Amino acid sequence: MDRGDGIQNLQKMVQAAKMYYQEGLTQETIAKKLRTSRPAVSLLLAEARKTGVVQIKIKDPEVNNEELAGQFQKRFGLKKCLVIPCGIRQEDVVLKIVASQAARFASRMMKSHTTVGTSWGGSCYEFMQAFPEDTELCNITVVPLVGGSPLLTREFQLIESVREFSEKLRGTPVVLYSPGFVDTIEDKKRYMGSLYMQSVLEKWRTLDFAVIGVGRPPESYEAEPGRVTNLLEEINRYPDKAVSDLCARRINIRGEFIRCNYNDKVIGIEERDLRSTNQVLAVAVGSSKIFSIIGALNSGILDYFATDEETARQVLNVLDSKVIKALQ
Repeated sequence: MDRGDGIQNLQKMVQAAKMYYQEGLTQETIAKKLRTSRPAVSLLLAEARKTGVVQIKIKDPEVNNEELAGQFQKRFGLKKCLVIPCGIRQEDVVLKIVASQAARFASRMMKSHTTVGTSWGGSCYEFMQAFPEDTELCNITVVPLVGGSPLLTREFQLIESVREFSEKLRGTPVVLYSPGFVDTIEDKKRYMGSLYMQSVLEKWRTLDFAVIGVGRPPESYEAEPGRVTNLLEEINRYPDKAVSDLCARRINIRGEFIRCNYNDKVIGIEERDLRSTNQVLAVAVGSSKIFSIIGALNSGILDYFATDEETARQVLNVLDSKVIKALQ
């Protein structure tokens, strides 16, 4: 084969590989496009792998990216960080994978005869759904860390998910008969002063393990997609701006719980009780939560954090670029 034929064959090999691996076309369709036979396409693809034109990497979600995880642990004083390789762009699928690995990790950290708290949101919901049933854990009390949400999606309705989670732990669910947010401080006082709430408050004060999510910036719940593109500019202009919430309580980019009317009317675990919890695990993924994650990590509340490789890299890139004035 002369040089011209070799180059032509290489070009055809690359064409076939792109159509097969990137575009997802069948070998039969590729054969028609390249005006060749299906066996010839099969040979081209085999040659592409043999010569290194195509290199297949398997992203194993059960393998932790220790290099990235180590950077998070050192930077934020975490006891353990899980950075899960996914190789998938669909955020809902990525969340399921990360939550599943976080649940497996947590099943080894939890102990029987203890109290576990969980918050609302997609991350906590997927965590509870993925939690393994074949553990030896038993007699664990599961308590919601925030009252009921006005959002009717299953991720925000804790009563049923807490009940199912407690069954996996062979334990007892606690039902919180109150909203997560009330209209007035007087309303909150009435709820918090009830006899029933006293037992819930005691469980919040003596939590052994908490599973929480990292809420997106408050306005992103109402905004159209892409509207929160100037979030960095807003954070630099207003450093006390809410970038996230932990158990419904809003925090700024420095991880400080904001003194505001909204936080004052939340019915949920207090900051001091969350900080005194023996072990706190947060699960979060996605580019819409980059600044939220930075705020949560800066809070000093988290012992464990689980995310995916792409989100982890974006967080570190933002921090390394030193574009957040409030953190300099």
